[in-house]
Amino acid sequence: MRPHPPITIDPNVRSPRYAQVYAVLRDWILQGVYAHGERLPSESELSDLFSVSRITIRSAVEMLEKEGMVERIQGRGTFVSGQAADAPNRGDLSELVRRLRTLDGRSKLGDLVIRTESADDQVVRDLQLDGPEDVVHASYIRLRDGEAIGVTDIYVPARLNVEITPEDLHAPSPTLLESKGIAILGAHQLIGATLADSQLSSKLDVPVGSPLVRLSLLVMDADNRPVELLLAHYRADKYTHHVFLASRATAAPPPASPKPR
Repeated sequence: MRPHPPITIDPNVRSPRYAQVYAVLRDWILQGVYAHGERLPSESELSDLFSVSRITIRSAVEMLEKEGMVERIQGRGTFVSGQAADAPNRGDLSELVRRLRTLDGRSKLGDLVIRTESADDQVVRDLQLDGPEDVVHASYIRLRDGEAIGVTDIYVPARLNVEITPEDLHAPSPTLLESKGIAILGAHQLIGATLADSQLSSKLDVPVGSPLVRLSLLVMDADNRPVELLLAHYRADKYTHHVFLASRATAAPPPASPKPR
């Protein structure tokens, strides 16, 4: 079996071992350690490599298969799927959500409302609910220097029995649910553009049809199930998304982040 990057399976991390194995294998595929069509090591080989049981390896591979990253062929083994090339890039969830929740030290939350309601069609689809279940819905407007710059809505299935308080939304946390003791695997982030409808234009005090930045964050638990949906809309003239892309050839620290607008 070929040499591999360093493997870190930490028993002290709340995320289950199979989720940690999944994350490492997924990174190897995205980094090209195993290319499209290439066979992964056997369950026995991976079990020895990670020092975990074959059941743990099997659970991790099943998660990759469900995501379309690999394909298992009876009698031949597990192979990297062509869909792996289209998989989303990996990033730092803690840093991402910290920026989404805080933006900068000068912003505040306004019109904060927390209520339990029946999920609409979009929330049902995104959270993969069994119909219009009840969800805990937290919504607020983000203010900078007294001016509304963004609107955020957070949805959590009510069946999780998680209490959300205003303090939870003000305090920075890797994710809202992780601060409640729920093991989180990661999150899918989408950033796009949209136009303000009548409701958003009223909250942001902009004309209908004004350009907005739309952010969607779908948080997955340790079993790769969606458990938290964050939808945020920001005024395009007030939002900046800064990412430093490091070269593997250098270990130099990233430059200082530019000051917010």
